[in-house]
Amino acid sequence: DHAYFWPHFTPIPGPSDHDLMIFTLSKVTGHAGTRFGWAVIKDKDVYQKVLEYISVAEFGISKDTQLRVLKLLKKAVEGYGKPIFEFAYNKMRNRWERLTSVFSKSTRFSIQQRHPSHCNFFNETRLPSPAYAWVKCEREEENDCGAVLEAGNIKGRSGSNFSAKDPNRIFSFPESTSNT
Repeated sequence: DHAYFWPHFTPIPGPSDHDLMIFTLSKVTGHAGTRFGWAVIKDKDVYQKVLEYISVAEFGISKDTQLRVLKLLKKAVEGYGKPIFEFAYNKMRNRWERLTSVFSKSTRFSIQQRHPSHCNFFNETRLPSPAYAWVKCEREEENDCGAVLEAGNIKGRSGSNFSAKDPNRIFSFPESTSNT
């Protein structure tokens, strides 16, 4: 799954080379309603099976969606994609700086550690700025971290849904109408 394999979320160390790579436009541009994705499939038999599945499960892509995707992709690749990824990275970096500042003052909750690595796309070392934060309740008596967070009106999903052990919870950055 390469939905989040974009330079505004994670440093890109080099070209990805897997047998199957699935991408989605929504994570590149934030247009989740478009519901458009693509895959790189190396194995011809797997490719044929995917085509068969799509022909049964999908009624095609509407012209409206195709035109919207074309316009979004044209805009995204201007300047080899750097302006859109730089904008998105700065937005996510700012959100992570604020989130890290809040959690650094807490002994009750913690979030995952982020470590810088080299991004070949930007040719510099950067911290990742994931779309999700892993939150952990640090108190032993709080064995249901989800209930603790929900009591504080913080929405998330159990980390076990993502192969993590509870008490970890995952939550995404909320949509905002502000410029932050």
